[in-house]
Amino acid sequence: MMDSYCELKALPNPEIIQAAVVAELMQVLHQGLLSFDGRIGLDFPAYRQQGTLGGIIRVLGGRQDIKALQSQLANHPVVQDYGLLSERMEIPSGVTDYACYQRRHARGNSRFTRLKKRHLERGTWTEELEQAVTAKLQAPLDLPYVALKSASTAQKFLLFIQQKRQKEHQPGTFNGYGLSLDGANVPRF
Repeated sequence: MMDSYCELKALPNPEIIQAAVVAELMQVLHQGLLSFDGRIGLDFPAYRQQGTLGGIIRVLGGRQDIKALQSQLANHPVVQDYGLLSERMEIPSGVTDYACYQRRHARGNSRFTRLKKRHLERGTWTEELEQAVTAKLQAPLDLPYVALKSASTAQKFLLFIQQKRQKEHQPGTFNGYGLSLDGANVPRF
């Protein structure tokens, strides 16, 4: 049951922009969240502030999970250098606003190539379809993101995050980045 939260705030740093600090904190959070089997979700109270996720990451879950995650984060050197970890607090009662945060993938050339190949095999590829697909795939994702690095492959990637506001709570599970897998949402307050 989601009844507790803590906040991880990006400390101002004259040498690094806030979005880069948040990315470092998200990288650390990802390492910690993997062991909670989808029970912990994230909220970004300043979502879209200056086109970013904002400087606060709110971590929500059950009391024991939040305590366990806090003890992991408290001694992490990145959190000590770049973040301010709050105490565990109770989620306020009477919350009527919720948000579902989901990962969105940027569409690249490989998607276009696969789609074209399938249509060519069926004989349904036309110039009009090519123009429509090209226009759709070239439209940039206008979403806040963090630049992360895969721990397994060391490949850098952008994690685009979409927020959907909702009026009712939707339980479910979260991925290793604290984002919804199945429509689960978190309270906003």
